[in-house]
Amino acid sequence: MAACRALKAVLVDLSGTLHIEDAAVPGAQEALKRLRGASVIIRFVTNTTKESKQDLLERLRKLEFDISEDEIFTSLTAARSLLERKQVRPMLLVDDRALPDFKGIQTSDPNAVVMGLAPEHFHYQILNQAFR
Repeated sequence: MAACRALKAVLVDLSGTLHIEDAAVPGAQEALKRLRGASVIIRFVTNTTKESKQDLLERLRKLEFDISEDEIFTSLTAARSLLERKQVRPMLLVDDRALPDFKGIQTSDPNAVVMGLAPEHFHYQILNQAFR
């Protein structure tokens, strides 16, 4: 029989788990408070590309969740990290609300493309530019 291992960390999905759009999932704040009482590291994850981490954090705080910015990891966080590691200059095809997460990233003369949920940017001229 395998030895029991102590739980060290918990990853909590945000959208649909703690909140749905601008409404908290019933009981989510209380569940988070109980989880915080345990001796585990908590990180919040999401694959949303519609808004910056700061906008997401503000939404969660308005819903009375006790969460800090450094506890949130988004797909935009992952994209930015990869851009910095690879030292590329992306063409950003992301929603305008997501752009703050790429502040300071060089985007002139792009040699990479980052795509997120941004239907307003998905038209022939822009996509043709991205493919070139």
